[in-house]
Amino acid sequence: MSEVINVPDEWEIDSFKSLKIKLIDGDRGSNYPKDEDFFDQGHCIFLSAKNVTKNGFKFDQLQFINKEKDDKLRKGKLERNDIVLTTRGTVGNISYFNKSVKYNHIRINSGMIILRNENKTLVTDYLYKFLNSNIFDNQIGNTVFGSAQPQLTVKEIEKFFMFFPKEKKEQEKIAKILSTLDTAIESTQKLIDKEKNIKKGLMSDLLQNGIDKNGKIRTPKTHKYKDSELGPIPEEWEVDVVENHSKIITGNKDTQDRLDDGVYPFYVRSQTVERINSYSFDGEAVLTAGDGVGVGKVFHHVNEKFDFHQRVYCIHEFSMKLDSKFFFEYFKTYFIEQVNKYSAKGSVDSVRYDMIALMNIPMPNIDEQIKIAKILNIQDKKIEKEEENLAKLKELKKALMSDLLSGKVRVKV
Repeated sequence: MSEVINVPDEWEIDSFKSLKIKLIDGDRGSNYPKDEDFFDQGHCIFLSAKNVTKNGFKFDQLQFINKEKDDKLRKGKLERNDIVLTTRGTVGNISYFNKSVKYNHIRINSGMIILRNENKTLVTDYLYKFLNSNIFDNQIGNTVFGSAQPQLTVKEIEKFFMFFPKEKKEQEKIAKILSTLDTAIESTQKLIDKEKNIKKGLMSDLLQNGIDKNGKIRTPKTHKYKDSELGPIPEEWEVDVVENHSKIITGNKDTQDRLDDGVYPFYVRSQTVERINSYSFDGEAVLTAGDGVGVGKVFHHVNEKFDFHQRVYCIHEFSMKLDSKFFFEYFKTYFIEQVNKYSAKGSVDSVRYDMIALMNIPMPNIDEQIKIAKILNIQDKKIEKEEENLAKLKELKKALMSDLLSGKVRVKV
C-alpha cells in the first residue's frame, strides 16, 4: 500500500480500524425520534442532512429534541472534537464538532456516523483535513453503493486507510497551514456575499428610482413620482416596450454543434459558454435562454463575434434612447417576473417572442441610464475581483492538500 501511495518512510499508514478511529452509529432503536418529538427550540440538536455540508456545519435550519428524549437515546451523541460523516443519500459531507461550535448537545440522525479519534499519536485537526481531501473522497467514490439511495456502511469505512507523519508537531503544522487557507477562503466568500448584497440593494434603488442631477438616488420624499404600468416611477421617466427600442432574433445552432477547442463563444441555454468554429453575430447584444431550466436565470451581455443556440434569444440594435447595459441590468432583474404573468402555475418553461417584445421597461434619459449602468458595473467588478481571489485560494488549497497530506512537500517543524 505504501509503495502505491509513495508516502515518506517515517509516516504511519493503516486502516481506520487499526488506527483506533472509532466509528459510531446513531441510535436506531425504538426511541428514535418521531415527527412529534421535534421542536424549533430545545435541549439537543438532532442533525438533519441540511446541517452537515461539504463546508462544515450549517445551523440555519434546526430541529431539537427535549432532554427527556435525549436521555433515552443511547448511541449517536457528539463529544467535542468528534467528526460527523454523512453515509446515506448525500454521502461524504463532513463537519467538525470543535470548540467553534456554540451548541453543546448535538445528536446525529440515522444517515450519519461519528468518527471519534482514540489514537494518541494522531492529531484530530489533521484527521479532519485528511477527511476533506481527494484521497479520502476517492475511497468513498470507490466504495459507495446504491444508485437510488447511495450508502456507506461502518464495515466498509473501517477498511479505509489514511497516512500521517508520526511526529505530531508536523501534523499540527500541516493542519494549521490548511486551516489558515480555510479562514482566508471563508473570509473571501463572506466579502463576496456582502458585495452581492450591496449590488442587490443598488439595483433595487437605481432601477426603480434612478439618480438625480446631483448624483443622488431619488426617493418619493425628495422627488415627484407618477403612476405607470410599472407602478410609481420618477416624474422624469417614461415607460415603453422592448420591441420599440431593439430587434429580437434567435439562433440556428444546436448544443451538439459545440466544439471543445472552437474559435468563437457559443451561447446555449445555460450560463456556461461553450465554443464553436462559426459565428452568426458580430456586435453588442443581450442574450437569454428561451426554454429549459435556464428560463429567467441565464443572461449575457456581449460585444463580440459569437454563435448562439436556436432557443436562445438575442436582443440587439438598441435605439439611441436605450443603453444596452442599462437594459441588461433591468432585463435580468425583472424578466422572470414578467414571464410568470403568462402562466397560471407561476412559472414558465418556454419563452415566446412577445414575452420579451412586449415587456415594459423604464426609460430614464440616456445619460441617466449610462450613469446607472456604470455604478452597477463598478460593483460587478468588485465582485469579479473577489471571485477571482476565491478561485485562486481554492486552487492553492487543492494543490497544498495533495502535496502536504501525501508528504510530497514536507513542512519544517
